[in-house]
Amino acid sequence: MNYRKECWLALIFVINAQVAFSQFTIVPLPKEKNTGAGYSARTQSLTPMPLPFWDDFSFSNRPDAPHDTLWSSSNSVSLNMGLGINPPSLGVATFDGLNEFGSPYVPNESLAKGIADSLVSRPIALDLVPLGERGSVFLSFYYQPEGNGEAPDPGDQLRVLFKNASGAWITVSTIENDGSLDPSVFKQILIPVAGDDYFYNGFQFAIQSYGRLSGPYDTWNVDYVYLNKGRNASDTSYPDRTISIPLTSMLNGYYSMPIDHFMEDPALHLTPPLLTLHNLEFIPGNTTQSDVQPINYDSEDSVFVYRDETETIYTHQLDLATSIGNPLQPLEFRKTPIQTPPDLSSLSVLDSAVRIKLKLWINSGDNVVPSTADPLGDYNTIKYAPIDFRHNDTTHVEYMLDNYYAYDDGTAEYGASLNQPGALLAYLFTLNTLKRDTLVAIDFYFPEFGEDIGQSIEVQILRDLSGDPGSFLHKQTVGVVRGAKNKFWRLGLDRLVGVKDQFYVGWKQSTSTSLPIGLDKNTNSGDKIFFNTTGEWEPNINLTGSLMIRPVFGKGKAVTTGLPTQEINPLHFYPNPSNGSFMVTGDVKVIEVFDITGKAVASTIEKTPDGQRVQLLHAHPGLYILRLFSSQGVSSHRIKVD
Repeated sequence: MNYRKECWLALIFVINAQVAFSQFTIVPLPKEKNTGAGYSARTQSLTPMPLPFWDDFSFSNRPDAPHDTLWSSSNSVSLNMGLGINPPSLGVATFDGLNEFGSPYVPNESLAKGIADSLVSRPIALDLVPLGERGSVFLSFYYQPEGNGEAPDPGDQLRVLFKNASGAWITVSTIENDGSLDPSVFKQILIPVAGDDYFYNGFQFAIQSYGRLSGPYDTWNVDYVYLNKGRNASDTSYPDRTISIPLTSMLNGYYSMPIDHFMEDPALHLTPPLLTLHNLEFIPGNTTQSDVQPINYDSEDSVFVYRDETETIYTHQLDLATSIGNPLQPLEFRKTPIQTPPDLSSLSVLDSAVRIKLKLWINSGDNVVPSTADPLGDYNTIKYAPIDFRHNDTTHVEYMLDNYYAYDDGTAEYGASLNQPGALLAYLFTLNTLKRDTLVAIDFYFPEFGEDIGQSIEVQILRDLSGDPGSFLHKQTVGVVRGAKNKFWRLGLDRLVGVKDQFYVGWKQSTSTSLPIGLDKNTNSGDKIFFNTTGEWEPNINLTGSLMIRPVFGKGKAVTTGLPTQEINPLHFYPNPSNGSFMVTGDVKVIEVFDITGKAVASTIEKTPDGQRVQLLHAHPGLYILRLFSSQGVSSHRIKVD
């Protein structure tokens, strides 16, 4: 290949990497550390396990990574519920160009390619398989290129390797992106374990990706890994009915909304969440329809109600063995609204906040052995035991009624940024109230990424995107505060901003340095995102997910009317001095902390029955300024950290 052609291809590669999601660049997030002594000890002490081997990634004992008693090496892949499109069951393992710490394998060479993420099984005792059954041992799994991630380049691969008795890794299958793969569909592959050299005490298999090593690129999703005897090349059916994706929003597209907006008309604002089901059983030539399954489900909620600094918990049984309609057909995906939403009948306008935890589990005959009493049972204990196909039958979701709107569910898979000076971002919010209300703060999740060089942005709140001077409701230049994973920074507005019907929240970027905002791939409000890099606003059409930006509402300063005034809860903060952790009590809507130079200090805020607990992050001994926004106005106080 000549030099000019190499340069041209490199240029195309870089351009494609930058515009992969329209004008947005996708960046990685730091991964949870799964390398502690407990995990490491378990991984190193794994002894060979007998067949069967099964993992559908719907359960794990670690955050963001597969179960460490099934996999001897799995830290580099990401366990998530947002990057697969219609996966076989809840959760997928995602392969890309990021290592176990969430950093690129090769950070300074955008064109570098090679072996990226790997998933290596624990040792397996294949010597226990009888000689006459060794021809029936197959490995299978589902795979999907791209999904809700980034598309693999032509020629990128997903490889499968077996470790033989001599310790050598042999490539037994290669899946290559040749342009024919559907990025929205999971496809199943079956691979025979053929050869006496594999039937020993300690056999392992590995799945690894080959592609770019410079970031969260060339994404492959893997699901439903199964290795067992008693199979054949057509054994693609499983006696398993699953929940495929988490429950959707029940608050008109939001996962959180202000409680006073909700209480205006609760019935109007409640939307039954959608339940997505999948039947993995398909028996070719079946005439008894034993692979057609009735599906019932149970659900319950726990409603945590906060009033006058006290917490009350209500638990309700919702649906119980209620049929959701026609039986689930073989290989069918079905979306259906749940019949009974969470019970919020106990709520009152006096409540200050509500947290709603919804749990739902399906009853589909999984792990039921055929019998006279259960003729539809299809669990063959000889073949499948001790696999528990009920792992993927339960899902949990949490909704909030507080003082803010949120499209996101609180968990980011990536960050999304506009890397251009003067670039503008706007995020549309529609009020679930006909009344005018007051914005007092904005919650942002700016992930830790690269070097924190003290970036500043002009936060903007817009009535519309016309560009007219009257469209700007508020502008405020601030220094950005980045947070630990999924930790929001609350920016108190320096004046109260009235909004009605709908508005946009965003910012103008002052530099070309990457400034990613958290991107939740498990929810999708992409049609609410707009950007401006050329002087004209454009709707987002390629970025899938929800930006982790949340507008916060509160009350302005009371107007004197001559009527008797209500007693206002006094504001207190204690202890002072503290070690960086202190309580704030009273009617406080927004809490901010600054150092003596006026720079915002990163902190986390947790609501408790006794008030709000503030934890300063990376605080050093010294004086700080505590700014409190309440119904009494804005007040500033000195606090000391010892």
